[in-house]
Amino acid sequence: MLSDILYKLSSNKYDNNVIYFSKILSDYYKNNNIFQYKDYFESIGIVEKNDLLLYGKNYPLFRSLLYFNEVPLFKNESQSILFLKNNNFNPNDKLINLNKDKKKKLGILLLKEIAKNIPAEYVKYAPKLIFGKCYYLKKYNIELKEYISKLNALYKLKKYNEIEKCVIYQKLPDEELVNKYKIKLAKSIKLFNKELNNRKIRYTTIERNGRELPCQYIYIKQSLFDKIKGWVFGSIDGQHYPTIVNTAYSHPKIDYLKPFFILVDNGNIGVFAGAPKLLYFKDNLTLNHLNLTGKHTYFGTWDYEMFEKFIEGK
Repeated sequence: MLSDILYKLSSNKYDNNVIYFSKILSDYYKNNNIFQYKDYFESIGIVEKNDLLLYGKNYPLFRSLLYFNEVPLFKNESQSILFLKNNNFNPNDKLINLNKDKKKKLGILLLKEIAKNIPAEYVKYAPKLIFGKCYYLKKYNIELKEYISKLNALYKLKKYNEIEKCVIYQKLPDEELVNKYKIKLAKSIKLFNKELNNRKIRYTTIERNGRELPCQYIYIKQSLFDKIKGWVFGSIDGQHYPTIVNTAYSHPKIDYLKPFFILVDNGNIGVFAGAPKLLYFKDNLTLNHLNLTGKHTYFGTWDYEMFEKFIEGK
């Protein structure tokens, strides 16, 4: 994992800026709070801002809105573009370039849309989905989350030395390599969405905080025919599942208020799961008690006994 390389960098005899930059990236990658490192922000060149929490600050606005799927508001680019135009925003502007007033206006508009689409008991938690603290690398005016995403792309391409150079010298990852990964990821997402279109979503329950919580999942076990078909038409790259389990919430068959599990049978059961942030804010829902690692996005391996207990709702 990317965090292994970052841990190695933070443990070696580099100067403090490299060590703490590695620690900050590692914790942020794991969705942990990085406030404990605040004393090092200035020397490293990290800026904290109260901002919109939408991903893709350097993307066109219509894409940033479309990628937001904690509560899916737009089914396609056309709907996102129309929403922005109707509210006097240029769909091709970027969040990074909007002033505070424009960002506040956009955030309030999104909150109103969210409030219309979620059960009443969740409305008071909705602002946490839209407004919060964001962190930027001052040198490049890039959000830390996006920088980490680019590093992770290098990791998936096994460019480990490149990651080390980027962190040690605080360089931007090679955009050609990042785009190469994005093309592969987009192919996997497309294949998975096609898989979802043709599959029935299964349901079970898990016990949490003394009550049964409904969950949704799909179980994937490739037959010989599936493998042959994959050789001809392409197959989902397994390393993309941690991202896919998040992008899947944009699919109309996936309920945004239920944890979603992708169970991949390769002898043992590879588990990739997403837990909606609204459930985390309201009920403090995590999935670590299911022998999974992570926060908001989870992964791990189950034996068949654990798998059977899960599908039977025990």
